[in-house]
Amino acid sequence: MSNEQRVMSNEQQTISNKTHCSLLIACKNWRAWISLIIYTLLILVTLPLMPSLLKIYYKNLSFPLSSVCYIISSIAFLAIIGYLAFIRKDYRISVYVWFFVLSFVYALLIFRQKLPAEKFHFFEYGLFSYFSHNAVEKNDIITRLLKFKNSYLIAFILILIISAIDEFIQHLLPNRVGELSDIFLNITSGILGLMIIGLVLRRAER
Repeated sequence: MSNEQRVMSNEQQTISNKTHCSLLIACKNWRAWISLIIYTLLILVTLPLMPSLLKIYYKNLSFPLSSVCYIISSIAFLAIIGYLAFIRKDYRISVYVWFFVLSFVYALLIFRQKLPAEKFHFFEYGLFSYFSHNAVEKNDIITRLLKFKNSYLIAFILILIISAIDEFIQHLLPNRVGELSDIFLNITSGILGLMIIGLVLRRAER
């Protein structure tokens, strides 16, 4: 094989590798949007089913549902601590101070919700903030359409829209109640989630 053929072969291999990497990145980016869509549908589809699911739970299990929510929240808290300490190996005091303050506010607001279903709903929108921000950050299709690149603001808009749809659906259902105050709570949960992402998780990556 001549030198010219080797060069051409290497160039073709390089182009092939770049194309393969681009496809992998594109697939990974779209997976973030697919995850967001699935999670959003899960929130909305379970709205009419939730009363029936709660009846089944209370009929068959004696463990308090509120305690389940507290356990899940505690696991999420410890998982983030483990991520920061053992995976990111970030030991800056400011990161942990922000995390503990935001977690305290989050736990306080969950505790103040009277019904177990409301506690879970509040927790859902904290998790929704992660899915929405992750999708916007991984794929810039929305930022290109809206002509600005603030992933946190776009994620907040998504939280606002889905929360409004959520409460509107509840308003239409005979076994649910949709209220403006619930939209405010959902948005508050989403904002706290975005603050944890920006001040704790993304800050730890810098």
